[in-house]
Amino acid sequence: MVKNIDIKDAKILVELDRDARQSNMQIGRRVGLSKEVVKYRIDNMVERGVILRFHTVVNYFRLGMIKFKLYLRLTNASKEKMEEIAEYFHRHNKTEWVVLTTGRWDVISGFIVNNVNEFDDEVQAVLQKFAQHIQEKAITTTLYLAHQTREFLKTSKTGVPRVVHHTTKDRQEHIDSIDKEILRLIVNNARMPIVEMARRIHVTPRIVQYRIREMEKKKIILAYKAHVDPRKMGKVFGKMIVYLANVNKERLHKFISYASLMPGAVWPQRVLGDWDFELDVEVADYDSFQQIIAKLKEEFPDIIKDHDFCMVSREYKLDLLSDVYPQFSGND
Repeated sequence: MVKNIDIKDAKILVELDRDARQSNMQIGRRVGLSKEVVKYRIDNMVERGVILRFHTVVNYFRLGMIKFKLYLRLTNASKEKMEEIAEYFHRHNKTEWVVLTTGRWDVISGFIVNNVNEFDDEVQAVLQKFAQHIQEKAITTTLYLAHQTREFLKTSKTGVPRVVHHTTKDRQEHIDSIDKEILRLIVNNARMPIVEMARRIHVTPRIVQYRIREMEKKKIILAYKAHVDPRKMGKVFGKMIVYLANVNKERLHKFISYASLMPGAVWPQRVLGDWDFELDVEVADYDSFQQIIAKLKEEFPDIIKDHDFCMVSREYKLDLLSDVYPQFSGND
């Protein structure tokens, strides 16, 4: 069994990964526990930091938004300065993911914006503010992103893991101010009751319920999941950066499919920019990560031109959408 959880916790996590908006009673029926036991175990995993929050996967491409990632390699930056830079991105209302890493890059920050000019304005502000500490930068645009079921949940016999993905080719949908407020609220509070959302947004519960269903039908809302801390699972988080060459459509499809099914794969991503593909993985240790890299290179020597990697040392932010409300406790 995985570190820090037993078989009952694992079954609950499987259900939360399948649909985190299920009630405790619904989860209990599926895993053979009472709703009171389910609540106790979920609360306990939250208290221990196993579950960091419950988030909603939103297809920002359908909202006409673009995802960029800014990679920074720093120089003459103390630990305090690196934390200052990370906190700058953490507080930024257009970022959705911020981490400190070791390896090729020091800071990675994901931005979700309306257009490239909006992102460029933010980059220029960063370069001006921290110019003396930035040795090198790189930028990618996300073309395809999949949300894989975490490895320790894939072995469950309770069902086939469901993979959700979104891409720049997805059709755009229109939403109004009420939909936007629902999304801003539910991204980091996926298990919040309809009644509570209605109270915060100042509309009726029926309106909230209808709007959520419509956004699910339009595939603006893709899934509701528990965000689990890999460190509590005895895992480390690594990112492989891949430079491709001489790739045709069929070979690229095989590469993405193969990489996405590798042990520990969490977020395989097709990107446009300084490189071509990123594979985020949660594995037992550094050696396991290196084995994944070696296996991928062994299977695709004809198209992998080069690679880099980095290991996440601290995650400051994971919102999955920009400009959203924080996680609320039951007393907020």
